[in-house]
Amino acid sequence: RLSRAQEAAVCSDVQRWPQTERVWHQFERLDLVMERTGVDRLRAAREDKGKALAEARDRCLACLVERRCALMLAGGDPAAIMAICPNAAFLRQCRKDDPASS
Repeated sequence: RLSRAQEAAVCSDVQRWPQTERVWHQFERLDLVMERTGVDRLRAAREDKGKALAEARDRCLACLVERRCALMLAGGDPAAIMAICPNAAFLRQCRKDDPASS
């Protein structure tokens, strides 16, 4: 558990870096996309020793279709997400039902 001083320092850091909240929201969105598209999270984390997932997170942060993605997630259409997602190849590669994952 954080002390009050540590909590204050964390809050101060968030205020200094206003993009922090955006980054965490994008990470949550990618996690949700992975869940909805049937990605094996462990496989995704292990792919290229974690580098592939880090690159996917970077692509997600720079994504130009994040609003469409959010709407598609709300609508529950994973196939539509895969059609526009810059991470589609990575997501397909890490699907639970991918025979190559065995």
